[in-house]
Amino acid sequence: MAGSEQVIKNLYKWATMKKAGIEGASLVAANNMQNYARANRRWKDDTGNARAGLHGGHFWENPEVLKVYIAHSMYYGIFLEMSNNRKFQILEESRDRFKDSWFNSVKRIMEQ
Repeated sequence: MAGSEQVIKNLYKWATMKKAGIEGASLVAANNMQNYARANRRWKDDTGNARAGLHGGHFWENPEVLKVYIAHSMYYGIFLEMSNNRKFQILEESRDRFKDSWFNSVKRIMEQ
């Protein structure tokens, strides 16, 4: 069928560009969550390890599912999040602060 090869190439190019845009928006969101969590943690910073260990990122779980995350790298991060009636939690707050802007960015990318 004449032209079908070019249509397929164009669709692949479109999908690649959308994927790159979404990954870029996800990287920005992950960095924003990381910076916010580090700046707004509620625990006393004795060594700085827990603060330095807060990190954001993104990864493709499968070809259709992209995950953006904020996490602790220190083994005791779970205790900071869960103990004392969650007094020192920061991960959920960081996620919630940037999830709408991330979603709106992805929506704009997909609508272009």
